Amino acid sequence: MPTKGRLIRDAIAKMEEAITKLEAAKTQLRYARNRHNVELEAKIADLREIYDILTDPECTPEIEEVE
Repeated sequence: MPTKGRLIRDAIAKMEEAITKLEAAKTQLRYARNRHNVELEAKIADLREIYDILTDPECTPEIEEVE
């Protein structure tokens, strides 16, 4: 059974992938001059904030668990 720390690390890895893909989409929307770009930028900023919290050992000490 995965530990809480392992689950969080797996979620962090998936968030990294998602943020990378969303930033690529943001670039394409910017070049297309699409109004949804602003909304996407705000959502990416929210995800980055969550990501920063999850990767901060002070906020999420479980990420440093040794399996």
